[in-house]
Amino acid sequence: MSTARVIPFATDPSGSSPAMERYENAYHISKTAANFADTVSNVGTFLAGVIFVVALVVFQSFPDERSGFPVISVSLMAGAVLVVLASRLWATIFRVQGRMLQIATDSAVHSSPWLSHTQRARIMALPNEPVNEGKAQKTAA
Repeated sequence: MSTARVIPFATDPSGSSPAMERYENAYHISKTAANFADTVSNVGTFLAGVIFVVALVVFQSFPDERSGFPVISVSLMAGAVLVVLASRLWATIFRVQGRMLQIATDSAVHSSPWLSHTQRARIMALPNEPVNEGKAQKTAA
């Protein structure tokens, strides 16, 4: 009688795999979305400042014709406020999307059968500490 030979699947804890690259790319994209949110907020604030300065220049440029220009200046100032509010709203949306992607990637990395504990810690940028499985099972119960 012959016995079946089992070949263990050994992963190289320090090596890179396609799964690791995919998860690292997902983390990179989530950080890019958060950085883009900051850019949107800063650009919106800058544009609102430019609009506000233009409103003040328009109001101060024509002192003899003050009848119609206060309305234009106030409209431009209100537009500047709307630009700030819209940029902050879009920045929040991008930031939330980046955070949601990071959370989904954390879940995928945590439950991936193709990664060792060392690879998970490296991908998630956690300190490389040995995992005490008995303690983990005790806290899960």
